[in-house]
Amino acid sequence: MVKDVDETLAYYTNLGFKTIYKSPEAGPAYWAFVKKDQVELFFQSKTSLVDEFPELENYERGGALTLWFRVDNISQWYEEIKDKTELIRPFGITPYNGAQEFVIMDLNGFILHFSDFDLLKEINKRKTESKE
Repeated sequence: MVKDVDETLAYYTNLGFKTIYKSPEAGPAYWAFVKKDQVELFFQSKTSLVDEFPELENYERGGALTLWFRVDNISQWYEEIKDKTELIRPFGITPYNGAQEFVIMDLNGFILHFSDFDLLKEINKRKTESKE
């Protein structure tokens, strides 16, 4: 969770990261994805993150961390851990991208988001469609 996504993008770009995707693409960003070599980082503004996870409302900058993981066998992951941790969002299909996913909170209060959504594939698909 970051206070200003665009400011964060400028910082990481200065460190040699490349902006892969920013939403919205024009205007102030509320979400972004950067990459350098094999390191990929996703940033989301506090405002948009709190809309999705009200549990983060009282966290200040740097006081919250959400981790997003793409997994191929998501049903198996869910079955193996669903009774071992706090579920924030049970297994289901997202209305915004059709991905199967679930969200947990770990013992430190970090939110871990598991999904089968292939973001790079989707970004490449959108780039191809926009060229047509």
